[in-house]
Amino acid sequence: MASTGGADPPKLQLTVLGSADAFSSGACLNATYLFQTPRSTFLLDSGPAVLYALKRQRLDPADIDFVIISHFHGDHYGGLPFLLLEYMFERPRTRPFLILGPPGIEERVRSLFRLLYCDVAAKPMPFELRFRELVPEQRTTIADVEILPVRVPHQEDEVALALRLDAGGARVLYSGDTPWMDRFFELARGVDVFLCECTGYDSGLGRHVQFTTLQPLLARLECRRLVLMHLGREMRAHAATLGVECATDGLVIRD
Repeated sequence: MASTGGADPPKLQLTVLGSADAFSSGACLNATYLFQTPRSTFLLDSGPAVLYALKRQRLDPADIDFVIISHFHGDHYGGLPFLLLEYMFERPRTRPFLILGPPGIEERVRSLFRLLYCDVAAKPMPFELRFRELVPEQRTTIADVEILPVRVPHQEDEVALALRLDAGGARVLYSGDTPWMDRFFELARGVDVFLCECTGYDSGLGRHVQFTTLQPLLARLECRRLVLMHLGREMRAHAATLGVECATDGLVIRD
């Protein structure tokens, strides 16, 4: 995405709060992305250090309208209990808070909150906590954000999602965690930015993309900007020589 460079404000500002894999490779934080549009501020995934990530960038957690979760691995949704604590005690919230995610999102979040803070979780919240399940291939709209969830083969027994977002007039594709699948050629066509996971360089890391698989496919991607994220240790070591943009914590993308 290019900066507007004029008087008009950007349609979308995307801040990478956490760009690393589950191991915080390169001393970077877990997957957390903040989107700001003319009508909404929201998180895409919420790693365990979400509050630290927001406050390090001088961003107010109280501004967040909703959170979208791609799948139920701790490095992607483990920060939600800390957001709830923030809204109960540090920045008391009165307006509703919405969490969207794969089927089972409400049970998983409430269970995690009880596990980490059983005494607090038993108390009534001063705000309404809402949940909405994202069903693969069914679009849903929140404010000025249209969400297309697409199931990806990252997990066998649970639903993991890639997400294409039409947000404030810009379009973003987020692969979530997944091995490469050719449907990304279609989903990425014409998007302003494709946040594509690339955990490994040339070694197999389970159900993730590795760069040696992605590299010969790059010329076929028809997106305006490709940013690799969820980077593991090998990818951090090679990032400067790949010829492809790699996300770092604090990266800001504007359209």
